[in-house]
Amino acid sequence: MTSPRPVLVVGASGYVGSRVARGLAAGGHTVLAAARRPLPDAGDGVVPVGYERADTLPDAVRAVCARDGLPLPGAVVASIGGWHKGAALLDEDPDRWTATLASHLTAHLDVARALAPLLGPGDPYVVLNGAASREAMAGSGAICVTGAGLAMLVQVLRLEAGQAEPSRAVRFHELVIDHAVAGDDRNADPAQTRTTAQVVTALRGVLDDAAAPAVTHV
Repeated sequence: MTSPRPVLVVGASGYVGSRVARGLAAGGHTVLAAARRPLPDAGDGVVPVGYERADTLPDAVRAVCARDGLPLPGAVVASIGGWHKGAALLDEDPDRWTATLASHLTAHLDVARALAPLLGPGDPYVVLNGAASREAMAGSGAICVTGAGLAMLVQVLRLEAGQAEPSRAVRFHELVIDHAVAGDDRNADPAQTRTTAQVVTALRGVLDDAAAPAVTHV
């Protein structure tokens, strides 16, 4: 069942995030598409939200909702990070390692800290993760390590939310895309793929089901 409150998609300028935003909108959700880069073709039902840093995101969301007469979001989807292949882990450039930790792990915590207070009790906060979080991949060591860390981050957030006062009990979930996303040119000859439609269908199931499992695979 589609909620009248918008879904906030963070990372909506990325390959997966942009398609998730459009897919949710096509299914009847109003989508707040948060990105630090302009969205050239947001599409019907997708409302761009520009921001510079995670700590400025709540005010940006409030401003757009006030401008367009929308309620504050009833769900957050965090599509942050991405995937790349490069040097072996022991040969990884230290600066790139540090940058990956910041962009693929710390950024998730920063965004959760900023946005969870906007949600009400029982509202879903869904983090998208990838196959590298469960499978060691040569040349993508930093992505594997941050992905595994992200999985644990969501588990801790969920545990702590369960121990919080009922008025603060956001439900945290992880949606793991177990194979390469079809159409993404960064994936070289993947053995299997998942379409963005499959990702959106699985995501809708998590958003719309208060009893959805902590971790969903697609």
